[in-house]
Amino acid sequence: MKNFALSLLLVLLVMVGCKKSNPEPDSGDSRITSQEYIDGLLFVNKNNYQISTREAATFSSTDPKIQITSAGLVKRLVSGEVVPITITWANDPGNKTTIYALGATDTEHDEPYASFHGRLATDPYASYLLGWKTLQNLPFAGETYALILRHADADNGKDFTMTTGPANWWKSCDPKIARQLNTQGEERSAELGRIFKDLQYPFTRVISSEFCRAIKTAQLIDAGPTILIDGSINHMSYNLTGDIFPNIIRILKDQPVDNKMTLIVTHHPGNESSNRVASFPAISPFNWTGGYFVRITPTKTITYEGAVSWGMFKYWRDKKMNLL
Repeated sequence: MKNFALSLLLVLLVMVGCKKSNPEPDSGDSRITSQEYIDGLLFVNKNNYQISTREAATFSSTDPKIQITSAGLVKRLVSGEVVPITITWANDPGNKTTIYALGATDTEHDEPYASFHGRLATDPYASYLLGWKTLQNLPFAGETYALILRHADADNGKDFTMTTGPANWWKSCDPKIARQLNTQGEERSAELGRIFKDLQYPFTRVISSEFCRAIKTAQLIDAGPTILIDGSINHMSYNLTGDIFPNIIRILKDQPVDNKMTLIVTHHPGNESSNRVASFPAISPFNWTGGYFVRITPTKTITYEGAVSWGMFKYWRDKKMNLL
């Protein structure tokens, strides 16, 4: 009986420990009644979005990426960014609440990114919602996943074309010859690498295009494995194989199903499936240092598991590790 009790105690301790390392998504503050407030993140899916609460409150934010009134009307939030909002409750002004909001749109971008955006996502709200669910559960035990990542912020310089420029210009790290990462791109790449390590993502393969801005993103992330270079996922300014998306799918199907993760660093329009693969939206959100998740089944079926932005990665890491 004593041995049984001891064994039971050990089992309970293991269960408690597992629960702490993989916390269940929380529903957030129950006083916030907006239906887009999901698992502790508010999805602002349009301009002039009104935050709803059970109790009277005033709202504010010091983040320049959001425009919000004291009445909780979000006039604008930069797409893909996650920002804090301070709520002051009328009946308890000394006890403030901070919530976090995601720009779950694909139309509200600031420069310089706005000039490099590409076609609008089909349904950014649905894509980000699915990605948020996936993000909170990665890494999945017994599942093989990949992250298709657009390179980090890059407006330093300008590309040549397929028919112009010096030999191998697309491989150059000189901004006079090809577009390179800017300061924010370098900073966000390095921070994303720290986030991946904190979240213990089991990357065993890292694949990049030949462009320096993609390789540099992968290098700064420093996920661990040697970076493999593949010209078939190059930017369209120099891609001899044509469409990027089918090449991404081909690469994914060539990877082993080993319950690990693959990181692919590529370019727009690697997010445009044009409905050629079941479960994928025609166009997924694909901001700089953002991307989308895919699952690879044992039969090599590829399924879309949602979009994710740099802000979402950082928010989830900070939330999970109690850094907020």
